[in-house]
Amino acid sequence: MLRLYEDSALAIAAHILTAGPISRAGAGRDLDLSAATLTRLVRPLVDSHLVNDSQAGTPLSGIGRPTQLLEIPASEHHFIGVNLTADVTYGVLTDARANPIVSLSQPLDSREPEAVAHTIDSLIDELCAQNGAAAEELDGIGISAGGHIAHRKVIESRFLGWQDVDLPSLVKASSTTPTYLLNDIVALTTLEQWFGLGRSAPNFLIATVGAGIGHGIVHNRRAVPSVFEGYSPTSHLPLARAKGLCQYGHVGCANGVLTTPAVLARASGARSILHVNSGPDSLDELIALAEGGDPTCQFAIAEFGTNMATYVQTVAGAAMVIDVILDGEAITLLDTPWASTFTEHLAEFKSPNLPGLNVHTRSGTFDRWARGAATGAIISWLESQVTGA
Repeated sequence: MLRLYEDSALAIAAHILTAGPISRAGAGRDLDLSAATLTRLVRPLVDSHLVNDSQAGTPLSGIGRPTQLLEIPASEHHFIGVNLTADVTYGVLTDARANPIVSLSQPLDSREPEAVAHTIDSLIDELCAQNGAAAEELDGIGISAGGHIAHRKVIESRFLGWQDVDLPSLVKASSTTPTYLLNDIVALTTLEQWFGLGRSAPNFLIATVGAGIGHGIVHNRRAVPSVFEGYSPTSHLPLARAKGLCQYGHVGCANGVLTTPAVLARASGARSILHVNSGPDSLDELIALAEGGDPTCQFAIAEFGTNMATYVQTVAGAAMVIDVILDGEAITLLDTPWASTFTEHLAEFKSPNLPGLNVHTRSGTFDRWARGAATGAIISWLESQVTGA
């Protein structure tokens, strides 16, 4: 079993959180620790009340006395994750395993940092109120946004139009609750690493397509850090046979053919020959027009499927993984019949010497991005609890 941490105490706590309830024997076997070492490392976690060992379980053999199970009681801890987009703030209140309890959203009336912070505080108050709790009782708050984030600041975000913004210092809730700021792709990757596909697949790629393009990589259960965090190094990857123009004038790059604005512009441009200013203006409208028989919208979706397959094969090949998670609002297009080009293209260009890709599609909802932000807070909380145990 590959660990989330090298440090044994943190490795145990993380494994109990993600795999528990689990027996001592099972945890020792998974982490390759002797019974004596496991007992020594678990004792302070139990004494500090982080880990509960009072639950009894049946041995795997089904024979013998019940065995004590180790568990971090997830429902006793609460976290809030907030994801910022250009026009909406999404929030979710979760337990310690990032399971959603309450989800809400509020529009952003202004992108001024102070106004955004006010919206975040309002959202946090409402999430807590719906769960019958106070913000002061939270164990942590995570906030994610697109862009380059470092040193607790939004260094640059083209979606928000920000540069060098210390957002946590503007959020009132941060004065009573530990608050963490994350890049949104990093947050979503962490969600899958800890509470999603990462529990069964140690190596995978997550690619997101919507207003922008991003990807994260997990190898040996560890998220691969990037010096390009927030700058989406694959967004201008040239895609073979792709058409379309990005904001920098690149013809056929990922940003110019896969993002939501690019796909809508492709369909709208063709439709404007006969239907002036008739859209589509959203992915839902694009799909509705395709279902109504509009050939330009059907073609735009089919083209998206082909280009998405090229992108996935290229990035997954470079990352040397066979498991790929696809997320983001534009991924909904793959559920339509015209996007069968995606699977067809994957099959056509599969190497006979390599296994095919395992593609896992997600909902594309913004609640998942908020859960990713909450996961960042959960991890920081766990680390602080173990360090202080």
